[in-house]
Amino acid sequence: NPVRTFLKVAAAIAVLAVGYWFISTMDTSMSTGIGEKISVSLPDASEVILNANSEITYSKGNWENERNVTLNGEAFFKVNKGSTFHVSTSLGDVRVLGTQFNVYSRDRFFNVSCYEGLVSVAFNDTLIKLPAGTKLKVEEGTLVMYNTTSNTVPNWTKNESSFENATLQTVISELERQYPITINTQLQGTDKRFTGSFTHSDLELALTSVCDPLQLTYSINEGEVTIYAKGSP
Repeated sequence: NPVRTFLKVAAAIAVLAVGYWFISTMDTSMSTGIGEKISVSLPDASEVILNANSEITYSKGNWENERNVTLNGEAFFKVNKGSTFHVSTSLGDVRVLGTQFNVYSRDRFFNVSCYEGLVSVAFNDTLIKLPAGTKLKVEEGTLVMYNTTSNTVPNWTKNESSFENATLQTVISELERQYPITINTQLQGTDKRFTGSFTHSDLELALTSVCDPLQLTYSINEGEVTIYAKGSP
């Protein structure tokens, strides 16, 4: 029966078309674990380098016209020119056309550094144009720092975490992301802040780099680190 055959073929084509549409519009997610970094190539060959314990989500469907990425954590973006490239986080948004920039969005901290081109940063009803060689830091929705940077790429891509007037808890959280450890502190009520860096390749050296400037010391016992003030029992 030609009609019946035609209907079967049409139905098969419809199923394939729906399946293709469903697959092409599905979100793609990439994530990293403790101490892990990966490079992700997006549909337009733009590159994203994910820092430890971070995740991006994007859809390949209509990517040419809508280049949208959702970020949880930290990532360095090398964006090819094209339509507006949008990075969405829970703390703020970044929009560019083609440039290189870093976005950090964790807990109550939202940091953006621009290394090439110009990025538009939106947070808490505030919009800032960030040119190459500058960076900003937002805490709890408030701009707390806007200054220059001489770096050409973020230090963490070179296996080193850097901080400027960061809370000790922020530094500890990053240590726990870069090393498979749990850190306990015996520093009740401390308001210590850290400016400096630590390596991702040597735990002892990393702990020393953080503790020495703050007059702290540490002990390690089977993956558990205790940080306390020098001279404490």
